[in-house]
Amino acid sequence: MRPIQFHCLYVDLTNDISLELDVFPRNISFHFTNVSSLELAYGLIEQEYFEVIIFNGDNISEEEVKVISSIPRDTSIIVIANDYETIFDPHDLDNVILFTLKPINPEKLQNLLIRVLSKYVLPKVQHLNHFDFFPTGAEMTKISFNDIFYIEATGSSCNVFLLNQVILVKESITLLEERLPSKNFVRLHRSFIINAQKILRVSAKEIELNNAKKLPIGRSYRNKIGYISYLIDHLLL
Repeated sequence: MRPIQFHCLYVDLTNDISLELDVFPRNISFHFTNVSSLELAYGLIEQEYFEVIIFNGDNISEEEVKVISSIPRDTSIIVIANDYETIFDPHDLDNVILFTLKPINPEKLQNLLIRVLSKYVLPKVQHLNHFDFFPTGAEMTKISFNDIFYIEATGSSCNVFLLNQVILVKESITLLEERLPSKNFVRLHRSFIINAQKILRVSAKEIELNNAKKLPIGRSYRNKIGYISYLIDHLLL
């Protein structure tokens, strides 16, 4: 699957919160622009389109309100400030998705950005169809993504487990990982990819699917547990 590319503008007027882009799901390519003045921000907004714009300031000035008001309505905006005593009501602007108070640490800011991406930006993106055709020998077999519970590597091929059927697909697990929509499918082991919509329980070392199958979480993949839990809480409702 081709990476989904997003453009984010971080208007950091106080230089007190760093933003590290290291927690985003695979297949998301994030072009990140950081500016430290409203003049630079205004110039970029006039020239480029950004899916998300973050304003980090101590207080919201009239000049900032002017810039925010000029942003296209289909851009999602996060505003960070010291207090609620601002000269504008964020609810008056449709594209101010989040208004949050300081102090806020980099990790929380990243989580807010993921929340905005998943709830407001990702739904606007046209993903692959709900199915694809996979090589199963001399023929291609149509498989609905929603029917897949999990995928297990078997050498250079994979077994794709559906509810009452197992299909041997003549592709490596790495190729399948690239083809499957990242919103639903997560690799949790060098040998397993799971459909996050089929998860019943998550623990530190294994995942149980709603067909009662339990699969291990590989040691090098355990940093994905938080993202898997996030999918369950936010994307799968």
